[in-house]
Amino acid sequence: MVEISCDLSLIDNTTGREFEIFMVELFEKLGYSTTITNRSKDHGCDMMLQQGEHRIAVQAKRSESELNFTSVQRALDSLKKYHAQLAIVVTNNKFISSAKQLAKIKNVALIDRKKLLDLIELSNLPVNHKKDLISFSTRINQELIKQGIDKRSFEFLGLDVPKIDHSLLTKDAYGRPHPLNNKKEKLIDIFKEIRGDDELSVEKKILLDHMQKYPLMFGTKVDSEIFLFNMVKEFVIFTPKIDFYNLV
Repeated sequence: MVEISCDLSLIDNTTGREFEIFMVELFEKLGYSTTITNRSKDHGCDMMLQQGEHRIAVQAKRSESELNFTSVQRALDSLKKYHAQLAIVVTNNKFISSAKQLAKIKNVALIDRKKLLDLIELSNLPVNHKKDLISFSTRINQELIKQGIDKRSFEFLGLDVPKIDHSLLTKDAYGRPHPLNNKKEKLIDIFKEIRGDDELSVEKKILLDHMQKYPLMFGTKVDSEIFLFNMVKEFVIFTPKIDFYNLV
């Protein structure tokens, strides 16, 4: 196969779609069959890699700015959705501290600008050399763990100990509240995930349990209940009976 260029300045000038195609070519050189997902329903996964029984969910982000924890959270969503054994976020840029802390706890491989160069070199090895993406990703995680835990980022993510400032959990990496429309869209996605194609009502406890998978979006359980109550008032959802919800 043709050797892949290591000139990242060329990658910086690509579009998001072109970057995905570049990554497909790279992963195929590593021995994986690659499928690009439906862009409107990717659940944080731009492509699926398959080699034998092993499946990897990949989010490929060509970005002009550093990536925050949202990219990691979306990659985590794709693990369950696509029954993958590993999630990878790869970018031509870097990851800020909050993304690294969440990846460290949840075991997501982050391939930043420097690691992307290493991955390209790995793909360009002769065919008789071992090109093990799993080992490559494992080494990345081990290096990240050795860097230790940044206490402030750990607290920000709500992963330290009880008695944290839960108001931080509903803000992004720059301290800005998550847009209300984003939270509404996530709530609707959760409804659809729970009930599938059925139009059945969802029990409050089940809905809250699913919302707690996204503490960075909805905050504590109490915060989630308040958000549900407000969504009833705004006619986004309704209560067909006590402790059950449905979409309007």
